[in-house]
Amino acid sequence: MKNQKISLLQYFILIVIFQVGSTIVVGTGNNAKQDAWIAVILAGLAGMIIIAFYYWLLSMVPGKNLYEAVEAGIGKWVAKPVIMMYTVYFFYLSARVLRDFDELLVSSIFINTPVEIISITMILVIGYALYLGIEVLSRTSEVFMPYVVVFILFLAAGLFMSGEIKYTNVLPVLAEGLQPVLKVLFPSMITFPFGEVIAFTLLLPLINPQKKVLTASLLAVLTSTVIICLTTIIQLMTLGVDMKSRSNFPLLSAAREISLLDFIERVDLIIVFVMMFGIIVKVGIFFYGGLLGMQKLFGRSYKDFVFPIGLLIAFISVLISEDLAEHLMEGLEFVPIYLHIPFQFGFPAVLALLLFLKFKKKEKAYEEHKS
Repeated sequence: MKNQKISLLQYFILIVIFQVGSTIVVGTGNNAKQDAWIAVILAGLAGMIIIAFYYWLLSMVPGKNLYEAVEAGIGKWVAKPVIMMYTVYFFYLSARVLRDFDELLVSSIFINTPVEIISITMILVIGYALYLGIEVLSRTSEVFMPYVVVFILFLAAGLFMSGEIKYTNVLPVLAEGLQPVLKVLFPSMITFPFGEVIAFTLLLPLINPQKKVLTASLLAVLTSTVIICLTTIIQLMTLGVDMKSRSNFPLLSAAREISLLDFIERVDLIIVFVMMFGIIVKVGIFFYGGLLGMQKLFGRSYKDFVFPIGLLIAFISVLISEDLAEHLMEGLEFVPIYLHIPFQFGFPAVLALLLFLKFKKKEKAYEEHKS
């Protein structure tokens, strides 16, 4: 694993696509109504603080990833249960995001295709890419990123030219004050997608060069915030508050409104491609994070676990909920409180404190020895 390297540009692109990923699929900030775009901006600012915190955390143990930092903070044997929990956490999130993917395709393209077939097919594709190395996923993201940007801009331009944009849908601004915006921020919007960059603490040691990692991280979160904000505004201006909140896939619904010269229609399939690629990257990053946990726990190459665990993830994604409504409800109410908060903020905060105290203790011992 140490021989694998990711360039700064690839790292930047991975974060952007990862955060945009399923966020533009299911939408965000519905409870903030027409001020959802403001909530996105505030959540993005919090996201920049979060990723800076993760960077500072790992800076206390240079060259180590999250699992290795846990070992350094609490000891090798005590760390094993914690690493196991993070491993399960990442695999579970892989299954959840894969289910997003399944529901998207079943609703738009493969209407009569069993969810099981889609899950197994896609996890095998993602698993094969990871088996070849994380660089493959990184290079693929680098190639397709320009298309993602072009398609989103095309969507905005197409809706504007179709006359479907209604600026009054985002007015009045802050009609009910800041309270609805702040209420939707935590834990919902800050943990999803911005807190999920905890997965990138396992990629940081692979980035070359290391010098500008923090800058690239902050710019990536800023870029993803702009994209999510733009797509949120598109959804609001096209669909309105009520229809956006009722739609399972609001951006897809907005894309279906495009009709130019009675000729250019059904561009929603293009948007499906953008969403599909984003979800593939997000599943891949979570899957890789879990696989590294297996490698750390069992002392074997993560490649030995790719396909068995991949099939397990596909199986769990099908059984994770009975329907889309239940799936979305779990994602909004259960996951942020009982999973995201502990794994994204709780334990990292404790780990940071332990590492900081160890660092200060070593620094003090060095000063005493020097004097």
